[in-house]
Amino acid sequence: MRVVPAPARSAVVRDRDRSARALRVTTHPDAALVVLSLWDGDVCTTTLRLDPEDAADLVRALTDAAVAAAPRRPLSPHGPTTGEIAAAS
Repeated sequence: MRVVPAPARSAVVRDRDRSARALRVTTHPDAALVVLSLWDGDVCTTTLRLDPEDAADLVRALTDAAVAAAPRRPLSPHGPTTGEIAAAS
């Protein structure tokens, strides 16, 4: 499938290691769909059509994975520095 202009309600997330590869997220309210499509350059290699409820579950899973994968920095014993937030005890 060749590239087509993205609908107004869309977002593109680029692959960290391969700049030609991207995930396009489009919404289709008229069909109650969220579509994920994987692109390699200008070629769509696959799509996944989600119900909005399943998309919400995916967002939760991605959020959990991002939190788990984020590097941890120890806080200074003198308290937080600029940009840090002290952990609640």
